[in-house]
Amino acid sequence: MSHPILNIQSDDVRHAADVARPSPLGNPYAIGPDGNREEVIERYRGWLSARITERDPVVCTALLSIRPEQPLSCHCAPAPCHAAVIAEVLDGGLQAQLRERTNKSLRFAGIGSRSTPDPVLQVMRKVAHRLSELGYTLLSGGAAGADSAFEEGCFGKKEIYLPWPGFRHLQGRHCVTLPSAEAFRVAEAIHPAWKRLNDTAQALMARNSHQILGADLRSPVDFVVCWTPDGCESEATRSRTTGGTGQAIALADRWGIPVVNLAHGKAAMERIGGLVA
Repeated sequence: MSHPILNIQSDDVRHAADVARPSPLGNPYAIGPDGNREEVIERYRGWLSARITERDPVVCTALLSIRPEQPLSCHCAPAPCHAAVIAEVLDGGLQAQLRERTNKSLRFAGIGSRSTPDPVLQVMRKVAHRLSELGYTLLSGGAAGADSAFEEGCFGKKEIYLPWPGFRHLQGRHCVTLPSAEAFRVAEAIHPAWKRLNDTAQALMARNSHQILGADLRSPVDFVVCWTPDGCESEATRSRTTGGTGQAIALADRWGIPVVNLAHGKAAMERIGGLVA
């Protein structure tokens, strides 16, 4: 088993993935009311399998957040634990299966910094226009700057996810208000300091969940086009300079969704061409 299981009370778990309750991967069954230790572990096995089969966005995002060979932490070790079930499915190649895309959805996320430079905003309008010609649906967030530029260039289908009703006075049938409860939990699984965010910031981060995974959080976009000052295209390259767009980039990265940052100029445009070919 490539994921050691540690005890939260007695081991150094600073670099471990927490799979105890109340994390998304915690065992919903308790020893006693739901059976003995072996029985609740087996019940968890069935529960986890069902969540994976239905592509539960919270559980699957949490599973995709675990790094190769990263330890798992719970309260049970060295006693048998549901964490062993998690380790088994990860060792079985689950993350690659979740990230696999067999067909294009013809949907892309157009997002980025509010301070995107004017020349890049013009490129975003042209990209959105061309992708509309190719039949792509735009998913964005209605913010000033990059979001607005993509929306201005899009003449086809679009889904604009707003963090709350009345955001920037936007309205229309293409606007989707109020992120779902699941979207907040997905965002919490990604954000490095979720509990330090106020309600407004949490709503903005939850809105990003829909930009990447769609209204039902089970319909990922084909790719993300964005701009950030640091040219970030993955969670590993996310920095303070990336800003709030880093939340969406990190989520896309975990789901294996390509991110194209227009800060890379001609190379970025070539990548977009390759993705739509």
